[in-house]
Amino acid sequence: MDNDTILLQKLDKWNSDLARGLILNNVILSLYIVIGLLGNFIVILIYGFKMKGNKEERYFIPFLAIADLWASLVCASFGIAYNMMQAKFNNNDLCKAVWFFATFTTSFSIFLLFIIAVQRYLKICRPLGKQMTLKWKRFAMCLGIVIAFVLSTPMTYFYGLVSFTNEKEGIVGHRCSRLKSTNKAGSLIFGGIIVLIIISLIVCLIWFYTRIGYTIIILTMYNKKSKKQNIISSSEKPIQNSQLPNPPSLEHPCKTETGVHSVETDNNNLSCVAKSTIPTELNNRVGLKDSKATRAKPSTFKSSARRGKEQTNKRIVHKFTLMFMMITVIFLICYIPKVIIMLLEAGNPRFWEELSDSGRAGMLFVYRMFIINNITNPFIYAFLDTQFSREIRKVLKVCR
Repeated sequence: MDNDTILLQKLDKWNSDLARGLILNNVILSLYIVIGLLGNFIVILIYGFKMKGNKEERYFIPFLAIADLWASLVCASFGIAYNMMQAKFNNNDLCKAVWFFATFTTSFSIFLLFIIAVQRYLKICRPLGKQMTLKWKRFAMCLGIVIAFVLSTPMTYFYGLVSFTNEKEGIVGHRCSRLKSTNKAGSLIFGGIIVLIIISLIVCLIWFYTRIGYTIIILTMYNKKSKKQNIISSSEKPIQNSQLPNPPSLEHPCKTETGVHSVETDNNNLSCVAKSTIPTELNNRVGLKDSKATRAKPSTFKSSARRGKEQTNKRIVHKFTLMFMMITVIFLICYIPKVIIMLLEAGNPRFWEELSDSGRAGMLFVYRMFIINNITNPFIYAFLDTQFSREIRKVLKVCR
């Protein structure tokens, strides 16, 4: 038996040993694929084609589901292939292509979360200011695609096949990872830019949703206090218009074609809610700067039906905001460990080689936890969006 055959057999055995230690990791990645494909496909089907009305609140959900579907499929499939060929990954073009598509899909998903956070901030904290129109939403998504593409393209230059040495057996394998010999300074700068962008997005998302959460709490506390005062006043004597601070205005009544209070097909509806329910001093605290809207004007009270519609409108807005907030929290939990590992990897080129087999398996699981962000969203929709839950039940009944 010649020397090359012996080395090849040793390489096969080494690769098999490494892959055997990652069987559990492959099972988890397979579950990611199944759950991601099934869950996000259902979201695309229902939100994109089944559900009618309230398109404004649900506008980004189908696009986020498409990005999540591709991200979970590409990243999890690549993870399985990478685990099976820890020391025998020999297709350089496939390695570069997978890194490009994995970066592109995950980047676009992250940018979508950022766009959604901006939209929710404008809606909750600046309801009387400029909102994201359909034109701006489409422009923002196109811009996100362009940025994701620009950030993903260098991956084909800085990533490829890397030699992986087994000093004990005297053999050399290859794995798909960051190239060590190609422009080290440029690779380090590029990695630093990626980490900086992710950290910046994380900080921005935390800031946006902190402000949103604070505003919702203030509004909720005010509404409870106002409702309690109204109950007490009504039990003592008939309510007089002059006794209530900042009585609601009917100068711009809210109307919809269907008779149901629309969530925000335009700014007038939301402005009407803000004008009629938020006092002047509260407007100043949450950022409602419009002096005309915040000026108290004497008028008659709204009918109970109209007040009920406005309360329903606010509950829907707040519920969808909570839904997107939960999605963002899961994103933060899943991505922060990945950022930490990326920093460790950038600081130590032999980071993965120096890990033990069990340590590498655990680190790979943590490194790929970001895929959980791409498969959990359908469960959040089902939990918080009652209309989505109803549509799922209808689909299941038809399938039976």
